[in-house]
Amino acid sequence: MATNLKLGSSDIKALLATYESKQRQLQFELEQTKKIIRSFKSALPELEAAEAAQMAAIAEAATAIEEVAIPSAAAAAPAKRRGRPAKAQEATAEKKVSKPRQKKAKKKDRSSGYRLSEYDLLVFKALEETGSAMINSEIVSFIEADQLAKGEAADADQIQTMVVRSLQKLANRRDDIRKVPFEGRGMAYALPAWLNGKGELKRKHSRK
Repeated sequence: MATNLKLGSSDIKALLATYESKQRQLQFELEQTKKIIRSFKSALPELEAAEAAQMAAIAEAATAIEEVAIPSAAAAAPAKRRGRPAKAQEATAEKKVSKPRQKKAKKKDRSSGYRLSEYDLLVFKALEETGSAMINSEIVSFIEADQLAKGEAADADQIQTMVVRSLQKLANRRDDIRKVPFEGRGMAYALPAWLNGKGELKRKHSRK
């Protein structure tokens, strides 16, 4: 037997309060989740760089062990060998000796080796226009403001993801930008020309 339930105004108000409370809780959980995701993405480039350095050290150590295990060619070769007379050997050696080729210095270009993406260029723009080292979140904020100024839609999460990829490529795989320490967790990013001979960031390019 069907039962018709009618809600009074007090019942509706109680339900509204319950649903609004749940909505606030879900919104809070969503914001917390976004913060955690951004934190993980910011830490990813530094973690990958550390792992890459560790793998390179392991490979270098393995190569060194192989070199020690293999006897040198000089030790394995006999002391004397019969062959051509000394004059003939000297003449042959003179022919083999050639002048070392002079390698032309290649100019380093940002675009050499790969094509710069839109966000690669935006990262350079952020550093060049501010003139100082920037951390991940500052670069994201700059790009977000730049896109809004152009009347474009700015998605903070998408910008964060793309900036992390660009920093990983530009700072970890190449030397187009350099990582420098700053007072806080993680690293800041700077242009190579901003570093002195000791690899330290020049004072005029310090974070403002």
